[in-house]
Amino acid sequence: MKIPEPWVISIDRTDWQFGKTVFNILMLGVVYKGVAFPLIWAMLDKKGNSNTQERRDLWNRFLEIFGNRQIDFLTADREFVGGH
Repeated sequence: MKIPEPWVISIDRTDWQFGKTVFNILMLGVVYKGVAFPLIWAMLDKKGNSNTQERRDLWNRFLEIFGNRQIDFLTADREFVGGH
């Protein structure tokens, strides 16, 4: 992708249901022109919010792959405050 740096990074969690199967996805993307393009994600094998360790693991995977990029800031909603 030719997204200019520094990047704005977004982390979000969403769930989708297909029949009786629920997919709980923690996703990290780069924001460009108002759209967050997914870069990496984790399928959470549980209902509800992610915890601090799951978010750290996702961030560390991002750094392993894209650690040489300039980052302006990380944005997330209030779901990601705290450590449980």
